[in-house]
Amino acid sequence: MKRLDNEQSRSINYSGEIAELEKFYDRQFDLIKKGNTDLVTLELVMLGKALDFVHLTHRKLGISLDTSEKSVASLEEVIDAFDRGVVQDNFFSAENGSIAESVSAYLGILIIANIGGKWEDTEQGAAVNVNGRLAFVSEYVEKRLLGLSQLDAVTYFNSVSLARE
Repeated sequence: MKRLDNEQSRSINYSGEIAELEKFYDRQFDLIKKGNTDLVTLELVMLGKALDFVHLTHRKLGISLDTSEKSVASLEEVIDAFDRGVVQDNFFSAENGSIAESVSAYLGILIIANIGGKWEDTEQGAAVNVNGRLAFVSEYVEKRLLGLSQLDAVTYFNSVSLARE
């Protein structure tokens, strides 16, 4: 029987179903609670935030998100709903993590699942590294939620996909 805390068990299959990602996250979290603190990685933290966002979106808006590229358009609908005030939440509240962080984590996972890349911890914060080019997803999301960017999520996603080439 394989141990769950080996390198293979740490790889996240981002293109899997949300239910598979949740099972992976729950297994890793159980191991962490048992003392395997080396499993606490940026990648796992971002996965947790993204899963929280998926649940929030379904609960508050009835929109189901997954890791497919079509969910980028659904994410745009969600961001638009936040912009219009359909969901009354503080985007940047530190309590329980901010919605902005969760949106960023989810968009980052969509990028990794469909374009490729990996999370990287930088001095400016978490970024997705796609072929050596860093996508600062949180910067885009924050500007978008503050109304400082009119760039929609689909266009942003497509611009990051150019780094794949």
